[in-house]
Amino acid sequence: MNSIQSQSVTLNVSQITDEGWWLGNKQEHVAKGTALGDDYTESIYTPSEVGLIARFDREKGVWSDEIKDMTFTPYFSEHGQHYIVGSPDGAVPKDMIETPPPAHDPLKQAVRHDGEQWKIFDIKVGESFWDEWANEYVVSETYFELPESCTWERPPTNEEVYIQRLVDGGWQQIEDHRDKLIYNKAECRHTDYVDEIGPIKEGWTFEEPPNPYHEYTAEGWMPSIDRAKQAKREEINAWRTSLENDPGTTVTANGVEWDAGPEARLRIDSTILSESMPPYWTDANNVDHEGMTIEALKQVKAAINLQGFMIHDRQRAMKRDLDQIAEFDDVLAFSVGWLE
Repeated sequence: MNSIQSQSVTLNVSQITDEGWWLGNKQEHVAKGTALGDDYTESIYTPSEVGLIARFDREKGVWSDEIKDMTFTPYFSEHGQHYIVGSPDGAVPKDMIETPPPAHDPLKQAVRHDGEQWKIFDIKVGESFWDEWANEYVVSETYFELPESCTWERPPTNEEVYIQRLVDGGWQQIEDHRDKLIYNKAECRHTDYVDEIGPIKEGWTFEEPPNPYHEYTAEGWMPSIDRAKQAKREEINAWRTSLENDPGTTVTANGVEWDAGPEARLRIDSTILSESMPPYWTDANNVDHEGMTIEALKQVKAAINLQGFMIHDRQRAMKRDLDQIAEFDDVLAFSVGWLE
């Protein structure tokens, strides 16, 4: 605490902050009966060189060792905001940058430090840019860098079935048939949808065949009687398979309607093979026939065999008739099934 003066005096003093940091040296007039304020001391400190500072200990009345005065040391955020340390013994906060940002126009440009150096960004918020597929985007951030394979140049208007694509920095037109149906020239029943840009796959065409029985030639799709007959043969085979595997198929034997589907045939065959009849056999109308014999069951089996032969015989007859047809349209009109 400073002493009360017995008479008015002018003293050489060092001015200090509340924390005791040196603010400078000056002369201070002290009236009789008063004392210097706590913000002054007669213990004079003079920095040994510019930029150094010391702190006065009021209780001990001594100055600390000199340190570098950090009070007005500037530092910057990664986005260029300017700060100062603010205290003599402070330090630049971690992750802050001491190097000032480069000169720039803050109305049109922004700066950001990438950890190694400052970069200047032209502010393009609200402006459009395009990717390599001519998709338009709008800049929404201040620190924007144009991605690779993008451009600020607006793509030209597309021609029909073409899109624009950025190639080596310039726009080029490329065929675009995505989601369109195409047909395989080798087998017109094979179709696909285009899922990539550019010309369609080799061996395919956009031209739709009039029906599945055409083949592709230099003149386009032409009727193929061979393909039409092959398709009819497949239809005939499918007809036979459907009848033979129909679980609802029945036959009539001894005036009774019996199940003749695949499962029924298996039961009949296994029972005849075992030569052991169950107490009753159930017909197609769910009527039980008690005391039915193996011989009676064999008659059901014979009726099934006859029906199977008739199906087989009809299949062969249809194929013979088909082979005799010479006109494409007559093949398409050929009816598969039992004769009316």
